[in-house]
Amino acid sequence: MALSWWIISMVIALVFIFIFKSQDVINLLVVIKKNLFLFLIIGLVLFVGFSIYRISTTYHVDFTSYEGIVKGGKLYFLWIKSLFGNFGKITGYAVGQDWVLNSTNITK
Repeated sequence: MALSWWIISMVIALVFIFIFKSQDVINLLVVIKKNLFLFLIIGLVLFVGFSIYRISTTYHVDFTSYEGIVKGGKLYFLWIKSLFGNFGKITGYAVGQDWVLNSTNITK
């Protein structure tokens, strides 16, 4: 009898914790919705900054001269082009797969 009351009290406690935590998630989603443009801009700036740093350290690009900036720009846009090309190849591969279940991959 005591075990059943203990289980019931644990379930009630978990329900209350879930309710209060879901309110936190809802508040977080509201904050994200209000500041979505700001988060996207910050993410874009961080992405561009880290990718330029990666290209400059990998290819030893000198950004103090005009030729270095041109070389860095070419390398950056080639890197972006290959990024989208690889994304397209992966997407094409996923679309080309047979995702339909048949009798060979269904276990009874």
